[in-house]
Amino acid sequence: MKVGDRLIVEPPPKLGEQAAVVRLIGYVNDLSLLVTMPDTRNWSGAPIEGDAFSVRAFSGRHAYGFLTAVEKRIVTPFEYLHLRFPRQITMRQIRNAERIATRLNARILESTQPVPAVVTNLSASGAELRIAGATRRVTDALAIELILEVHEVRTPVLVNAVIRNVSEVADADGFNYGVQFVDVNPQVNIFLKSFVYQNLVEQPHKRL
Repeated sequence: MKVGDRLIVEPPPKLGEQAAVVRLIGYVNDLSLLVTMPDTRNWSGAPIEGDAFSVRAFSGRHAYGFLTAVEKRIVTPFEYLHLRFPRQITMRQIRNAERIATRLNARILESTQPVPAVVTNLSASGAELRIAGATRRVTDALAIELILEVHEVRTPVLVNAVIRNVSEVADADGFNYGVQFVDVNPQVNIFLKSFVYQNLVEQPHKRL
């Protein structure tokens, strides 16, 4: 991990259930991790010495997790926390095509006018789209435009895809389309993977 990397901290039950993001300031091996103060507006109070935390992070194609506790809360010259150095760290390799549940607004770019769509799940290699209107066919080509937010930066992404399967949406107008991305340029591929990895760390329940 590098200085400035984001860590996801889950508070003890007495403070709340919503995870918060902190950034790594530095560490002393086997002694202490120094992290920024989490945003506690959604918690019942600020963490104090002895409060236990579950921490998650990712780096490259690996997700990490460990348990720790607050050893010291520093308030000057700015607020930050000394966390107990983890005694055990779990690691899991992230598959190349990890898939997450989403609800992203997108547009299908066509010659007449863009058609709205919703991305209901996403991986670096494909997606499931919900599109109202006329049925499209397997092997049809699509140009999909969507916006991905990675590390608080919103980036428009345009990706080409081919429909691989079609299913009707229960109790709703329209169809679900499983698509495979094709001819993805390296920069878009990085954005897709970063978006998926970030969601795996911050909201692991979205993993499919």
